[in-house]
Order: sequence, then structure tokens, then C-alpha cells
Amino acid sequence: MSAPRRLTDEELAEIRRRRAGVRASLACEGMVLTAEEEALFEEMDQERLTPDECAARITAFCREKRRQKARASA
Repeated sequence: MSAPRRLTDEELAEIRRRRAGVRASLACEGMVLTAEEEALFEEMDQERLTPDECAARITAFCREKRRQKARASA
């Protein structure tokens, strides 16, 4: 099995170009990314993760946040 294909410079530039619009769209829905969430997206950009790898990273991030919240309220 071959290694996942990493994002090209052009693909990464397009993602970053669209990010401002995504932020604005989220804000219209009352959702604002935290600094920690912004850092997660920047980290994924730097690592040039594939969409599947990004989805897995976001899922793991959200699960960890839920675990932390559950521990804090216990």
C-alpha cells in the first residue's frame, strides 16, 4: 500500500485562502474558533495532512476535549 499523498503548495494555498470565508461563515452561525482550534488547523497545514488524516486528527481532538470536560465535571 502506498503512502498517502501530501497536499501540494497550490492545494495548501487554496485551503488557506478559503479559511477566512469559513471563519466568517462559522461566525454567522455563532461559532468562533478558539486559539487552540486555530493552532490545530495551522499544525495540520504545516504537516500537509490529507483530508482523511485531518478528519482523524479533528476527531481525536474533540474526543480529548470531551474527556477533559467529563473529568472536570466529575
